[in-house]
Amino acid sequence: MKKVLLAVSILLSLLLVACDSSSSATVDIENINLTSNILEADLKIKVEYQTSEELMELVTSAVNLTYSHYKEDFGTKIYTLYFKVYAKDATEALGIITYKVNDSKINPGLTYIGDNLN
Repeated sequence: MKKVLLAVSILLSLLLVACDSSSSATVDIENINLTSNILEADLKIKVEYQTSEELMELVTSAVNLTYSHYKEDFGTKIYTLYFKVYAKDATEALGIITYKVNDSKINPGLTYIGDNLN
């Protein structure tokens, strides 16, 4: 009986730790506008980053989340995705990063096109 109670208490502890809601998002995805075959959104970075590689990792993660959320809406149509990127507490954008969805039949899914991030 003690082993069962111990196992249940350990599982409950793990569940409570896994459900901790105190962790916050590192990027806010705002002002999403999906019209015709274009999706536009603002990515507001909420954490400090040191290198351009860290910035790209944060941006890519947010772009992939957005793509996953709208994947069914995209279907097999070709879409262009424009993301305006803002640094923490900044009012001026760092630049725009562009992706294509379903660029061709041999290249379905999300494809990086380019960016002008500072």
